[in-house]
Amino acid sequence: MIEYDRIITGRGGKTALYMTHAYVAPHKRAKGENIRLTEDLYVSVGNEVGALVIPVGLAFEEAYRRRPDIKLHKDYDGSHPDLIGTYLAACTVYASIYGKSPVGNSYDYFGKIDKETATFLQQVAADTVKEFYGR
Repeated sequence: MIEYDRIITGRGGKTALYMTHAYVAPHKRAKGENIRLTEDLYVSVGNEVGALVIPVGLAFEEAYRRRPDIKLHKDYDGSHPDLIGTYLAACTVYASIYGKSPVGNSYDYFGKIDKETATFLQQVAADTVKEFYGR
């Protein structure tokens, strides 16, 4: 990672790390402590190289905490995000990079995401980023 950071910053860029979400059932590696391990790794490496850490995994955790019945992952593998999981990730990336809340954004993937769900995911992203960065 240090070498990649040198290349990125050497070309005038800023390194950003996309903190992945943890596995959920039915994935065979789904365990409750996975998100803590993931968070620790990304924060440690991010601090080491001065990278922006985008807390997508923490946003997934928070969405599941607030609505345990929500389905952010594909049912068949518990690894890949579903449409609304991808939407949550995009909102989290937006809030992290631009330092602005995604709440109120009208994008709904051509009507595929209902307004209530979009608003919920936008708020989760905004809250997660605000808490993570202390903004």
